[in-house]
Amino acid sequence: MVYFRTIAFTSMLVVGISTPGLSGASAQQDASQSCTGQLTEQLRRYSEKCLSELLEYVASQPQTGARISSESEKYYILLVKDAKGFRAEAVSKSNFPMIKDETADTLKRLGWAPPENENDNWKRPIEADRAQAGATARVLAEALEAYGLKKGEAISLTVGRDLSK
Repeated sequence: MVYFRTIAFTSMLVVGISTPGLSGASAQQDASQSCTGQLTEQLRRYSEKCLSELLEYVASQPQTGARISSESEKYYILLVKDAKGFRAEAVSKSNFPMIKDETADTLKRLGWAPPENENDNWKRPIEADRAQAGATARVLAEALEAYGLKKGEAISLTVGRDLSK
């Protein structure tokens, strides 16, 4: 079941970023070709199910991370696979000046560590033994909702290696 979802999510990403103007048949043919670099799928709709599928995919790939970004504002959550499980980062005031005090208070209450310096982000480690897709998706969902993201709103998903801030 997880293997099927991984294949389906990979296919959605590849088809979702295909060149505009290609027909469905052309896009499927191009999906079988090798590609490198980061894959971005824009205008997905935010839901915990979407986050859960994204996490399953990231967990199955070596040295892979994901960035979940709001389409309407410039905040994001970054998820990076590491030796202990995952490291989650939520954008800080230096990278998103519009962050509200309530957002910072909520992140603190949810167990996120505040930035250590002015250019740092909020951080939360997620240990491998606790990194179940549903539970980790909930951690990310709570953080996104702290920034004001509502279910069904447009998001961008970027998946790749060495995601830069």
